[in-house]
Amino acid sequence: MKLKNLFHITIFFFLTFNSCKQEKIKENASSAMQIRLSADNTAIELHNIPAYIIDEFQADSLQNSQWENFFAVYEDIPDPEMRDFQPALLGSYVIVDGLVRFTPGSDFRKGTSYFARCYTKSLLREPQDIISSRKLFSTGDFIEYQFKILR
Repeated sequence: MKLKNLFHITIFFFLTFNSCKQEKIKENASSAMQIRLSADNTAIELHNIPAYIIDEFQADSLQNSQWENFFAVYEDIPDPEMRDFQPALLGSYVIVDGLVRFTPGSDFRKGTSYFARCYTKSLLREPQDIISSRKLFSTGDFIEYQFKILR
């Protein structure tokens, strides 16, 4: 009988202590970020970027090829299997008011479909998160925005 009581007491303490433990809910940077078409339809904007990433971008002078590894705009094609092999549009990247704005080298064409991708997880994770999880890359790690210029 005493062993049975010891078991119940152990379970009671285990549940009590674990229910008191509060965990911080981590904000997922990629879920808060949004890609939008600018008000005048001439650029694509990446909003809600964490402040530490904006600080790093402003400290470094990135070439377009480096920007494309993080945020790129592509012309859409009908074949879904070939979408990942599209070359990124050429253009310029600027940081304005805490957002990244991509303006294409030539205007978006009327009636043409495009998509923009921000490759989030591998670049937006805090270094301590990468060390603790011991994982750097994973698949399906981007947010995407599809758009078509109508006028």
